[in-house]
Amino acid sequence: MTSKEKKESAPIRMIQFGLGAAGCQLIRLARSKGVELVGAIDADPAKLGKDAGELAGIGAIGVPVTTPDKLCHRGVADVMFHATRYRPKESADDAIPFLQVGVNVIAISGISYLPAYDQALARRVDEAARQGGATILGTGLNPGLLLDAIPILMSSACERINLIHASRVADFSPWGPETINNYGMGLWPNEFEERVASGKISLHAEIAHSVGMIAHAMGGTMEDFRQERLSIVSKTRRTGKAVTIEPGQVCGFRHVATARSSTGPAIKLEHCGVVHPDPATDGVEPGTRVRIEGVPSVDVSLRGELSESTGVYAATAARAVNAVPYVIAAPPGLTSLADLPMMAWWGGGHRG
Repeated sequence: MTSKEKKESAPIRMIQFGLGAAGCQLIRLARSKGVELVGAIDADPAKLGKDAGELAGIGAIGVPVTTPDKLCHRGVADVMFHATRYRPKESADDAIPFLQVGVNVIAISGISYLPAYDQALARRVDEAARQGGATILGTGLNPGLLLDAIPILMSSACERINLIHASRVADFSPWGPETINNYGMGLWPNEFEERVASGKISLHAEIAHSVGMIAHAMGGTMEDFRQERLSIVSKTRRTGKAVTIEPGQVCGFRHVATARSSTGPAIKLEHCGVVHPDPATDGVEPGTRVRIEGVPSVDVSLRGELSESTGVYAATAARAVNAVPYVIAAPPGLTSLADLPMMAWWGGGHRG
C-alpha cells in the first residue's frame, strides 16, 4: 500500500469545540459515520477532564475535555466542529488559531455568512484559513438550510425573480430556560420592547447572514437591509418546558428582515417562534414556506420535525456532519453554502 493509499484509507479525525446538546449530538452522529474523535474542548470548568464520550452518552472513549491550547497544533485533526452560543466574533476568535494550523472548521453558530455581519472580520477569518491551507464553513438548519439554502436552490428554477419570501414558524415549547429567556418569552410586552431596544434581546440575530447569503448566491450584495422585531402576545394560558405564560404575556416573536440584492430581486425573510403555536389565536402555523414571485413563480412548504426541538438538533448536526467531505475538498478560505456544491447526505468514509 502506497503512502497516498494509507492516507486515503485513514479515518477522518475530528475535534469537538463545545459539548452542549448540539455538540454532543455532533459527536454521536460523526462517530456513527466512522469519524474519529481525537479532541474535545469546552469552556465549562465542570466539564474539563471528563471523558467526551461519557458526556455525549456513548460511554468512555478516552478523549478528555480540555482547553484549546492543548489541541491547537498542525496535524491534530482534519476538521473541528464548533458549537457554542451565537457570538460571531468569539466564534471567529475560536476558529482562527485552528485554521492557521490547517484544521478545517465547520461551525453551526455565528458565521454562516460573515460578510453580512462584519466584512473586516470576514477578511481576517479568510486570511487565517488561507494561511493555514484550511477551509471554514458555517451551516446548520437555520441559518444553513430553511431560510437560505432552500430559497437559493429554488431560485435556480426561475427565469426572472421579483421577490424571494421565506418564512419559518417553530414551536418553542420544548426549549429550556436559556433559549426561552434569550427570546423574551414570558415577559410583558413593554418589557420585551425595552429589551429589544436596548439590545438585550436580538432574537434571530443571524437573519442578516441568510439575507446576505441569498444576495451573494444571486451574484450581488445585500442592500437596504431593514428589520422588525415584534412580540406575539398570548390570549390564553400556556405552559412550556421552562415557562408558564399568562394571558397578556409574550408567548412568541416575529423577526422580519427585508433587503434587496444589488442584482435586482427583493428578499424578505421571517423567523417566528411561539410556545405552543395556535393558528387560530396566534395567526401562525409551524413549518417553513418559501415563495418566489417571478417567472415561473415557486411555492414550497415544509412540515414535520424540522420545526420541533428534537428535529432541530438532529437536522443541525446532520447539516454539519454531511458537510465534511465538501469542506475537506474545498479550496482554502472562508466559504459559504452559496459557494459549495449542493450538499447531500453523506454515508461516512475515509479522507479520499
